[in-house]
Amino acid sequence: MKIDREANTPDVHFANGMNCMDCHTAREIHGDGIEYKSMKEQGAMDVTCEKCHESLTKSVSHTIHGNKLDCKACHVRQVVSCNNCHFETMIKEKKRVSLPVSGWKFLMNYEEKVTSANMQSFVAPGDKTFLMFAPQFSHSVKRDGTKCEECHATETVKQILKGSIDLSWLEGGKKQNKKGIIPVVSGVQYNCVYQNFNNGTWTLISNPPAPKIQYVGFGSPLTEKQLRQMEKPQRSNKK
Repeated sequence: MKIDREANTPDVHFANGMNCMDCHTAREIHGDGIEYKSMKEQGAMDVTCEKCHESLTKSVSHTIHGNKLDCKACHVRQVVSCNNCHFETMIKEKKRVSLPVSGWKFLMNYEEKVTSANMQSFVAPGDKTFLMFAPQFSHSVKRDGTKCEECHATETVKQILKGSIDLSWLEGGKKQNKKGIIPVVSGVQYNCVYQNFNNGTWTLISNPPAPKIQYVGFGSPLTEKQLRQMEKPQRSNKK
């Protein structure tokens, strides 16, 4: 929310004076006597976009995608994440340290639709690394949906089709990260910068082992067919 405010792109709901309980229910907040594994488990949450937006003018995008895409796939601006969550510091010093990341949005499957997702990277003792992908709704909602050309036939899609993409790298000693829409696909090499944290300083891990990859939060990677659909050039209707 802070990032969006500073960029003068606030979530459309908060910009219109809404608060949490305008969308969420007391059952979600206080529970219903059922122990859910996660807030992403089916049935745990009540709120959906469709409960408020029952009738929409069918745009070209709505018609083409039909029920294959969740609203969040297009209307979430970005997801904010943290990279290099450092387990050893959590164990030894009982504090969390990581590097914040923003400006990107991942796409993966959740409840039979494509939705917005997130990625976190971790460093464990012994320089072990792993990545975690999960469906994620950030309160960074925009009124207008993502343009076709922001998803289709992008340089990011081309790199993923080749089997490897850099998600983060060092530039002038500072960490940079990929921006925009990033599909989550099984078998792709997602390259990240991994660093250790010692005495308040981040230091580069040279030649870290390939990360283990986990798909959590009841999400799953996009299929080959879905990726091939993203390979096809599309242009937004300007009318």
